[in-house]
Amino acid sequence: MSLIAISARLEIEAGRIDDYLAAVADIIERTRAEAGCRVYAFARDIQIPNVLWISEEWDSDAALDEHLKSPHIRAFLKQVADIGLPSVDVRKYTVSAVGTVEHSHLD
Repeated sequence: MSLIAISARLEIEAGRIDDYLAAVADIIERTRAEAGCRVYAFARDIQIPNVLWISEEWDSDAALDEHLKSPHIRAFLKQVADIGLPSVDVRKYTVSAVGTVEHSHLD
């Protein structure tokens, strides 16, 4: 079985980032508690204040599909429907192996 990884970059409508983050705060813990969720994290870009990065890892496509159909994600999507997303880039990866990056490789 392969791990599913999601990397997403969302540009949030000017002036609405705090609204979007408030909605995100309501779904993080419920999502992390879902079966098959390994990682679910949001980070604000330090150079572009209205850009969010999303990192996700799921045990399977089935787990990701269940997440996307969950009541809290449906409610979240309704809650943020009026917030514009000028740019969205979501990438899904199927990972066959996971390892670590050794510090010595970074020298």
